[in-house]
Amino acid sequence: MDQRSDSENLSPFISDRVLVNGKVVPLTFTRDGKLRWNHNDRRCLNVEKEALGFTFEGSRIRVNVVVEKRDRILCFANMGGIGRQSFVFEPLSEESLTLWSQKLRDYIDSLGRPKTLLIFVNPFGGKKCATKIFVEDVRPCLEDADIRFTVIETKHQLHAKEVVKTLDLSKYDGIVCVSGDGILVE
Repeated sequence: MDQRSDSENLSPFISDRVLVNGKVVPLTFTRDGKLRWNHNDRRCLNVEKEALGFTFEGSRIRVNVVVEKRDRILCFANMGGIGRQSFVFEPLSEESLTLWSQKLRDYIDSLGRPKTLLIFVNPFGGKKCATKIFVEDVRPCLEDADIRFTVIETKHQLHAKEVVKTLDLSKYDGIVCVSGDGILVE
């Protein structure tokens, strides 16, 4: 459990004025993992729960997030179906860019998220749509989160079990199955 007081958790790691959609706005990253900014209406993003990862594009930082779908509109939230979206901001100086990049990377790394996964895709399991689910839903999220992965498409029953016996599993932080329940039973 975090021993810091609530006021310490809400104090900023970093706070600065940045460009969002061409407008200079205040942006704060608090110790409890919240990105807060003012643009049109007040916004807040919970990095631990909503951010998949960050990409750095020149002087801009893209925060890749999962968001709730409501009536075909994507909203920063935690209920219902989810989709992917990005929040892009641009620090106003090279020094600020470096500081933002380091703080965001350190925070994501502190969460203990997996870095390397082994993924089994069974194209015949479930309703025979595992390959489509992997390509359209799983792969983009893994890429947004900067997770390295090895994909193995199973060819027959017990194939995943055979493969696991031959691999050095210590190279992976986890195994993901995109299939029906067959691979899990193996």
